[in-house]
Amino acid sequence: MNPLMDVLLVNPPREVPQKADFPPIGLAYICAVLKKEGISAGVLDACAFTWRKLAKLLAAKSPRIVGVPCWTLERACAFTTARLVRSVLPQARIVMGGHHATSFPQHMFAKASADAVVLGEGEVTMLALARTMLAGGDVASVRGIAYLRDGQVRCTGPRELVAELDSLPYPSYEEFDLDDYLGLPEVSGRSGCVITSRGCPQACVFCSGSVFWRRKWRARSAENVLGELQWLHDRHGVRNVIFFDDNFAVSKDRAMAICRGIIERKLRINWVASSHVTQVDGELLQWMRRSGCYRIDFGVESGSPRVLRDIRKGQTTEQIERAFRLAHEAGIKPRAFLVVGSPGESIRTVDETVALARRIRPYDSGAAGIMWVLPDTALYESAKAGGLLTDGTWLDTDETIYYTCEHNLAELEALRDRLIRGLARSQGTFKAAAEYWARKAYYRFPRLQKLRRLRRLFA
Repeated sequence: MNPLMDVLLVNPPREVPQKADFPPIGLAYICAVLKKEGISAGVLDACAFTWRKLAKLLAAKSPRIVGVPCWTLERACAFTTARLVRSVLPQARIVMGGHHATSFPQHMFAKASADAVVLGEGEVTMLALARTMLAGGDVASVRGIAYLRDGQVRCTGPRELVAELDSLPYPSYEEFDLDDYLGLPEVSGRSGCVITSRGCPQACVFCSGSVFWRRKWRARSAENVLGELQWLHDRHGVRNVIFFDDNFAVSKDRAMAICRGIIERKLRINWVASSHVTQVDGELLQWMRRSGCYRIDFGVESGSPRVLRDIRKGQTTEQIERAFRLAHEAGIKPRAFLVVGSPGESIRTVDETVALARRIRPYDSGAAGIMWVLPDTALYESAKAGGLLTDGTWLDTDETIYYTCEHNLAELEALRDRLIRGLARSQGTFKAAAEYWARKAYYRFPRLQKLRRLRRLFA
């Protein structure tokens, strides 16, 4: 049977099949580049599929190449997807990519029977690799990949990052039915996601994103971003947008130009973005609100000056308080991402976080997670030095690895409970108390934490 397409990019099923908040925008970018260059390609977002349904669709589409992203926290689903592809389509070539695949390409061959691994940014490398595979060429000629030969994992030379992000086509949104996604929880109507920049100038010890993007920040022009917003609004009926940038406001001038452009084009959209607290001021926040921004997410992490210093957040509690005050004044709901279990965490530092939350009055501080360990981070190196894990640990477990060098998991869970209880008490309302008990139940039963609808309520 002749293949129906050359390349199929598969977003793996979740451990608990369910709708996602947004389409897999990274795969949509790669698909758009392949299509632009004449390669038959598609995206299959299988996050809500059973394994049986995925197997049936793989057989029906019968692609020659299947791409599968592998992220650290959901790596088991990626491995299972790749093994399913191998059983259903034994002749297909399997390509893995993503953060975890880039960190441990050798694991992709051991756990997923991959034929090749794309290292780092995917669009240009996947295009070159697909062309080579479809033509029957030697993948060793493709820069930016890992491959297996004579039982040995070999890596080709690194590929440079895309210099001009404006040169990339808009993501291939025709692959998705936007009504199948949960979207932004506070508003109604179709939601879309837009990436206006890649990378982050910060050096937080726990973040693998800045390492993946080689600690460089690259941005699309305001005009290019506005063109995509117009396209999403007019062609796809999108009225709500989340900017998936790590830091939307690294360049104030560019952020202001996007805000002004939304107003000038009369794009009546609601939108959300993330920023570092040091990158916003009153003027920018006022323009963001005028153009439809109703929520801004800040990585507060902790209210302890010592912890903030040790995790290299590049911010002080005073700067956090200023950013939240300005957001409140602008009429934007500021959300605080909080975490327990950072190096140096204690009952005292958790109480400092509660005290800070009382002062900044976040719109939401439910994302009180426990610090986990991601590859290629400074925290990962500390965890290895402390004997918590080795590079081979990822082959032995599919579980999330938490930073337990200073506290065991039970102690970390107690610190988390102290934090969410303190947050509820600081609000002093019946609703806050009810939410505390709901969150307590949510964290007690791990399977509940995998349900996206509940996660949207408590995160």
